[in-house]
Amino acid sequence: MFIMKGLPGSGKTFIGEVIQEVYKDTCVCSADHYFMQDGVYEFDREKLKEAHEYCQQQAASAAEQSIHVIVIDNTNLKHWEMKFYLNLARTHLYIPVVVEPQTTWAVHPAELAVKNIHNIPEEILSDKIKAYQPVLPIYYGWFLNEVDSEEICSIGWSWFQKALGVQDFVEHFSQAFQADSNEDLHSFFAQDIVADRRRVLHATSKFTARGKSMGANEYINSPVVKQSLGKGFRLCVVGFVITTRTIGARLKLTKEQLELWSSDDHEDPPVTLLNSGVLKKHQFSHSNSDRSKEKFRFSKYKNTSVCLPSVTEREIFCDEDRFYPTSGKGSRAHLTLACAPGIKPVTTGFDLILAVRCEQRMRKGENQKAETYVIDGGILMNYGEGIWVVYPNSEMLVSSLFSAFV
Repeated sequence: MFIMKGLPGSGKTFIGEVIQEVYKDTCVCSADHYFMQDGVYEFDREKLKEAHEYCQQQAASAAEQSIHVIVIDNTNLKHWEMKFYLNLARTHLYIPVVVEPQTTWAVHPAELAVKNIHNIPEEILSDKIKAYQPVLPIYYGWFLNEVDSEEICSIGWSWFQKALGVQDFVEHFSQAFQADSNEDLHSFFAQDIVADRRRVLHATSKFTARGKSMGANEYINSPVVKQSLGKGFRLCVVGFVITTRTIGARLKLTKEQLELWSSDDHEDPPVTLLNSGVLKKHQFSHSNSDRSKEKFRFSKYKNTSVCLPSVTEREIFCDEDRFYPTSGKGSRAHLTLACAPGIKPVTTGFDLILAVRCEQRMRKGENQKAETYVIDGGILMNYGEGIWVVYPNSEMLVSSLFSAFV
């Protein structure tokens, strides 16, 4: 969902037309369309409220029909003006991309007064420029589409099930969860990883907290970040980290993706995190009927045609680096697939930091003990600190879109 943001006459409509040429299955929604009568534009300032309600109805209808691309061609100068469309995008699992024209006259009232079709005078445009609210996202990152999110979750769930074939893994998790059987262990993460709700996965590149976090404004205004918004990237999944708190897919970022990466890869996990994730059995029990419904939920997408390439596999050839796929900058990059009840998604990144530290101690020979288990399609390692890491025989590539959560 491309949400235009800019003053009248800044070039928003032209950008919307170009988007419509590139993406054939596109619906452009604009309050201006309300004023078109028999092909003639008749603007009436007294009917602006009705015009925006009309635009919202058109956007909602397009989202309900699952139109692939939706363009919101309004000024959206203040954050509250975008709120309806941002909520609509989240409800229907669209990835919102806020687009601001970069024309040389975008903030020059004299030129805007000539170019805008609403006959808005220069004085009013000057006031609008002063009232303009910049976009301050909560975080930036790479967002998957719904179908690929489902597939990655399904793959992560299958690795967890394979791990349950290792007796030591079962004993460790059974003790942590006070579970009596494999069925209980299946149920624990099942309520989140295959919960009966739609969602899209994302990998956070920078938590900006609407400009309040350290280095946020520099990141928001970075040319490479601005130029990458709305750009497609292929993310590489090189393994999975499983703890009693989270299940996460670890990513290996490319050089281009590392330019967008601005998270602390060496942050110390909170002390409280190391003792979290141990729950009573009654907190995570599931019925057999729930599990059968979850299995069906993954199978329903097998023959679905989507606009982005599906998840693909690529064999890993560098055996000497197999157990050290990531370190240093970008090693915290991940997709959160599941969290134990009461555990926040941010915990997945901390679990990955702990896993990387275990790997590096092993590489340096610093008395890091690990137990190795061969499972179907890969290797499962137990690093003895509640950290289990899956090293698949093949890495996976999945499409994503770089955007911001506003």
